[in-house]
Amino acid sequence: MSQWGAHGFALHGWSYRRILAHYYPGTQLAPTLVSRVRVLLAASQRKAAVACAGGIRVSDATGRTYALPPSAYTVNASLKLPVGHKRVRIAGKRHAHAESVTVVPAQRALHSPLVFDCPSEPLTLNGRPYHGLLIVRSGGKRLSIVNSVDLDDYIRGVVGGEMPHDWGLSALEAQAVAARSYALATLHPNRHFDLFSDTRSQVYGGIAYETPQTNFAVQRTSLQVLTWHGRVALTFFFSTSGGRTADVREVWPQLGDLPYLRSVSDPYDIASPHHDWQVVLSAAKLPGAGELSVVHATDGRVTSVRIGNRRLSGTAFRQKLGLQSTWFDVGELTLTSAQPQVRYGDKLTLRARVAGVPGARLERRIGFGTWKRLKTVTGSERVTVEPQAHTLYRLSVAGFTGPEVAVDVAPQLDVTPAGSNVLAGAVEPVTHGALSVWRRVASGWRLVAHPRLDARGTFHTPLHLQAGTYRVEVADDGRFASASRDVHVTSRLLATLGY
Repeated sequence: MSQWGAHGFALHGWSYRRILAHYYPGTQLAPTLVSRVRVLLAASQRKAAVACAGGIRVSDATGRTYALPPSAYTVNASLKLPVGHKRVRIAGKRHAHAESVTVVPAQRALHSPLVFDCPSEPLTLNGRPYHGLLIVRSGGKRLSIVNSVDLDDYIRGVVGGEMPHDWGLSALEAQAVAARSYALATLHPNRHFDLFSDTRSQVYGGIAYETPQTNFAVQRTSLQVLTWHGRVALTFFFSTSGGRTADVREVWPQLGDLPYLRSVSDPYDIASPHHDWQVVLSAAKLPGAGELSVVHATDGRVTSVRIGNRRLSGTAFRQKLGLQSTWFDVGELTLTSAQPQVRYGDKLTLRARVAGVPGARLERRIGFGTWKRLKTVTGSERVTVEPQAHTLYRLSVAGFTGPEVAVDVAPQLDVTPAGSNVLAGAVEPVTHGALSVWRRVASGWRLVAHPRLDARGTFHTPLHLQAGTYRVEVADDGRFASASRDVHVTSRLLATLGY
C-alpha cells in the first residue's frame, strides 16, 4: 500500500476495506487473537531513566515485587534500586548521649530482567511516555529496554508516526490494519522482543505519537488484520509508489510468490511530493566506470544496472547512490572543453554527449546574465562557439542541468614602443582591468608604470626605455580574464627610435 495513494482514495470516498482490497487483492479481514507485543525501545544503553507520576512496582528475575514511590529512577547495568532498607542511628539534640533509630531506603542490586509497572499512570523512558510495562535487561555493562504493550496500544503509537493525523479517516483506518497485520506477520518469537521501534519493523513512538484522529481509527478497526489462506498477510506499505506499486517478486524474490503483493495501479500517488524525483550526479560517484545500461521489470522498476563489466541489482544501485526508489531511468549529460581560456575573437570546440534524455539544450550565460539557449543536442556532437567574455556553458533538459563548463576570455593586447620615451598599446575589447608595466631586472620584475586606457582602448605611457624586456599586464575585471604581453627592446630598436 502506498500511503499517498490511500490518502487519495480516502478523499474520493473509498472505505478502508476497499482501499485494503485494492492494494492487497485476495486478502480477508479477520480478528486476531494476539493481544500483546514486545517492542525493543533501546539496546546497548549505559543507563536509562524510568519514571512515573504514580506508584511504581518493579519485579526481578526472582519473582519478587517491590513498591517504589512516584519519582524518576536512573538504572544502570548494576540494576541497583532503593528497594532495601537500613537502620540509621541519630544522635539526640537535647541530650548528648541520647540516640534514636530510623529506617531509610537503601540501594539493592536486583536480578535481570526488571519489569516496571505503573498501574495509575504511563511509564516514561528518558522522558517519553509509554503504555504497558518496561522490561530492562542487563548484559555486561549495557542495558536493553523493551516495552511490553497491548497490541492496539502499540498500533496507536505507530499510525501517528507513519501517516499524517489529519488525513482522511478511511486512510488512517487502512494504515491501522496494515500496520497491525505487518507487525504480527514479522514477530520475533524466539528473541526477548518481537518488534523493533524503527524502520526495521515500523516506526513506533509510544504515547507521543497518538492523536484523537489516529486513536479513533485504531479503535474502529480494533484487532482487525488481513489474512491470506488463514495466515496473517505480510502487508508491506510505503509512502510513495510513483504511480504503480511493485510486485514482490521483483523487489524481494526470496519471499517467493505472494499473490496479494502484485503490482497495482496507484493513480492518486501523484499528490505525493516524491511522485517524481530526479538526482544529478557526477560520473565519479557511480559505482564503476564504463557504459551504463539498465534492465526494467514489467512494472517499470529497475531490476539490474550494468556499468562497464560490473552488474548490480536495482536495489543495490539505489542504495549506493541514495536514490528514492528503483523506479528510475538513467540519462547522461556530458559537456567538456579542452580549453579553459581563449583570446577574444577566437573560437573553441565543446564536446557534448546526451543519452537517455531527449530534448537536451546547450545553453550559455555570459557573466552574471541569464541563460540563453544555443541549440538542441542529440547523441554525441562537437559544437563550435565563440565566447565574448567570461562564459558558462551547460546542457539542460526537463528542469535539471548537467555540469557547467567555464571558459575565460582574455582580451587581445598589443604593445609597441612608440618612441624612445613612449610605450603604446591597445586592449580589445576595452576592459576595466588595471594596466601595469614591468621591466625585467636582475632580481626579477620591477613595476615601472601604470598606464590608463582611453575610451578607444589605447594607451600611451611616458617611459624612458632601456634595452631589455618589458611586460605589460591587464588585470582580470570579472568579465575578462587577465592578459600579458612581453616586449623585447634591443639597442638597435632604440637607435631606430632616435635614442
